[in-house]
Amino acid sequence: MTNISARGVGIRVLVCVCLVVCASGAPAQSSFPCQSLTCSTLTPSLPVDDPNTNDCAYRAGNLWWVDYVAGSLTWSNTAARKPVIVAVFDDGAYIDHEELRNQLWTNEAEARGKGGVDDDHNGYVDDLHGWNFVDDNPDVSPSGECRGRMSHGTLMASLIAAQRNNGVGIAAAGSDGARLMILKIVGCRPGIDDQLDPRRLVRALDYATKMGARILSFSNHWYTSSPELDRAFEEIADRPNSPSAAIVVASVPNKGEPTAGYPAAYPYRRIVRAIPIGNDDTISPGTSPAPIGLNLGAPSACVIGAAPPPEGYRVEQGSSNSTAILAGLLAGIWSSPPYAKLSVDEFVAGVVRGRMSGTPRRSKPGSRPPYDHGVPLADACVLATNERSARVCRSQEPTGNSFNELQRHTAGRDIR
Repeated sequence: MTNISARGVGIRVLVCVCLVVCASGAPAQSSFPCQSLTCSTLTPSLPVDDPNTNDCAYRAGNLWWVDYVAGSLTWSNTAARKPVIVAVFDDGAYIDHEELRNQLWTNEAEARGKGGVDDDHNGYVDDLHGWNFVDDNPDVSPSGECRGRMSHGTLMASLIAAQRNNGVGIAAAGSDGARLMILKIVGCRPGIDDQLDPRRLVRALDYATKMGARILSFSNHWYTSSPELDRAFEEIADRPNSPSAAIVVASVPNKGEPTAGYPAAYPYRRIVRAIPIGNDDTISPGTSPAPIGLNLGAPSACVIGAAPPPEGYRVEQGSSNSTAILAGLLAGIWSSPPYAKLSVDEFVAGVVRGRMSGTPRRSKPGSRPPYDHGVPLADACVLATNERSARVCRSQEPTGNSFNELQRHTAGRDIR
């Protein structure tokens, strides 16, 4: 059996004044600070695009990345909306967190069925919200040695689809348009299950697509593949008319790695790569070269997300954040009229390639190929109308010529 070294991309705690920790030591979930915070060169993004959203971090201007991608345009109070299922491939997630518990994909056959029975005959018993492919059971929460440690998957899930308008914490671009399928593919025991087993991942890919996930979010990367894994990704991300077709949102590392790693390194047409954007619309230093294709810039620095107790929330940086934010943004756009009925290939061709990749909002040129001319900055401006817009959409000018108000006041820096 070949093991693939899997790595979270660029995740480190920021030691700065915006660390979200309660002075009393009480869990931050019950007392999340709502005052404006300052982190690195990032200043609060005020006023916010949607003052009616009551999540305190957003209201205080601390969710700079949400308005940077025009995330409020993906929000809707329409009850009839059918969210897009986003599969989160990571170390599991604390699904009882206040930002996640109401945002989960639910396998209705198992929810209505009997405990201990494979009610939908898919080979997985009691798979309510996903599956633990490490321990081969339905418990997708971090367990064993993973408890009490930083949960990468919890943070990523919240950046995709944190619950909006629950009066606390954060919101995300996919809050109204995404539902989270949690797939635990790595654990915490060194040398035993903290490495990505290709056979395990092939099973997880098969599960996700068969159970209806249309976006597969990978805030991680690896450098050695296998023929079986290559075939699985080709089926999902490239083969025409594939019944398993889905969009793969892949992280591009920013720690100076010479190549992007998989799945970003695959040349397939349904791969959308998240290019980490830091200070002043610049591509994060050390970002690995990515193949030519659907490469969209998304925020990476000074990002608040959900964390295990007792913290509740924490601030992180890195291209992992960019990937989750982009996955949530795509889900929010895809679930919105008039795009909700588009197939995977129609959405990729008409929206991602046809419109998002052609935005006049671009990063500054990078220091090396293929970033010489910058990359398109991901946003939801395809949803802008005369009645409802966002600041970044009202100032659609190339960032090399002028800076709009939001860009001037929301410059984060990736600290390395």
